[in-house]
Amino acid sequence: MVTYLWQKDAIVRVLHDRAKQRRTIFYSELGATLGIPAQGPWKPILDEISREETAAGRPDITYLVVSKTTNLPGQIGFTAAKPPSADQTKRALETIEAVFEHYS
Repeated sequence: MVTYLWQKDAIVRVLHDRAKQRRTIFYSELGATLGIPAQGPWKPILDEISREETAAGRPDITYLVVSKTTNLPGQIGFTAAKPPSADQTKRALETIEAVFEHYS
């Protein structure tokens, strides 16, 4: 079961707005905007959005949801990034830039 599935469209709208502004968003900010606890659980719904976005040939917009401690996603490439490895950091930064380019 995907937690917060009913909020999927709202999450995508917020992320599209952020992408157009070339800005990331903290988990806590996204949660406050949508009435979801900052601690989520975010993984199931963000994984769902990630799969849909990439299946449609778009860069993974869920990379815009970042941790306050690292300014990077809590998972990168469906693998925990706490803390992110050098490869994960590189992948995340490249994906974030690809999202910005796609939506700007």
